[in-house]
Amino acid sequence: MATVNLFLFKNKVLRNGTSPIVVQVIHNRIRRRYSTGINALQENWDKSAGVLVNYPKKEKRVYEKRNLKLRKLLIEAEEIVLDFENRGEVYTADDVITKLRGLKSASLFSFTESTIENLRSLGKNGNARVYGTTHSVLKKFLKDNDVSFDEINYNWLKKFEEHLIKEGVKLNGIAHYMKTLRAICNRAIKEGVARKELYPFENFKIKTEKTLKRALTKEEIIQIRDINLDKYPAQKRARDLFMFSFYCMGISFVDIAYLKVKDIYKGRLNYSRQKTTQLYNMAIVEPALEIIRRYSTLQDKDEFVFPILDEDHPNLHELYLSQMRNNNKRLKDIAKKLELSIPLTSYVARHSWATIAKRSGIPTAVISEGLGHTTEKTTQIYLDSFENDVLDKANRIITL
Repeated sequence: MATVNLFLFKNKVLRNGTSPIVVQVIHNRIRRRYSTGINALQENWDKSAGVLVNYPKKEKRVYEKRNLKLRKLLIEAEEIVLDFENRGEVYTADDVITKLRGLKSASLFSFTESTIENLRSLGKNGNARVYGTTHSVLKKFLKDNDVSFDEINYNWLKKFEEHLIKEGVKLNGIAHYMKTLRAICNRAIKEGVARKELYPFENFKIKTEKTLKRALTKEEIIQIRDINLDKYPAQKRARDLFMFSFYCMGISFVDIAYLKVKDIYKGRLNYSRQKTTQLYNMAIVEPALEIIRRYSTLQDKDEFVFPILDEDHPNLHELYLSQMRNNNKRLKDIAKKLELSIPLTSYVARHSWATIAKRSGIPTAVISEGLGHTTEKTTQIYLDSFENDVLDKANRIITL
């Protein structure tokens, strides 16, 4: 059975120092909130009683009316829960909020905010960050005026797209926000708080453009491998991590960071990808094993393989982001030394592995599995950007 309470949302502080009071519904570990329209300072809120306190005597009647409204909203929410329970219906926290709100669908902001909070509680900080960025962009577009999912249609999406164009967002940036919004809508439909028949993306096409080349040639990879960086230990470590990624079929930096000794067994690497939780099992080639031995004795199974994360750090995700930024700075320094054709980042190793594999005649299906893509279409997006020189060469051969 869902639990309902009044809650001062202290994570949000308004200009006057107050925070909104919300009706909070928790059901099956999913937390949803409904704004009461009443704000308060922390010292004016009694958490245990769920009432406003310590207010000036001259404003007694005002505060009593506010407490009455809060109590009424709480009772309404509790009655909605009891109604669901008595009828034996399967329901979600969003269903309670939707009925409380009296709308046909949940609101975009409240649903997105609660989804972000839920993702964080599950440790999916990367996804939470992506949703959070899009949420901020949507709030700017709507000037902080929330809308229901019923109001989001094809024309609404076109207006959002036009807003982003005026803001100077590039085509692939617009695609990123649109895809995230589409994911939010899909999630809302799946959770039963938005209507499938009103799905706004049915006829809306998300446009993208080919990205600039982000892959190196085999010769450039060899340059990176062979450069002497003994005088620059930070750059040397960045190079080692880059090469390890390349040797391990483009393993991402976040997965390298979270690798533990126990993930290595009988010459094979067994790990779950942080982004998708997909399981990987691959043979560790000798050059990759040499890099591992530089940083780990492989004795303590619970230790991280590489000196990127620290178990005692209060926020591993923030530490990972900081380490990735520093690592990419060192890689850019290496790229300048070698005068490489493109800026170097940890992600270039992944793209380069895919491209070199393709040019070596390895089928796209095999490359797709190595990258952990669910479809070859995603892999082709990686490869399409890198094949212009191959096509140009082919065209020159057949030109009369």
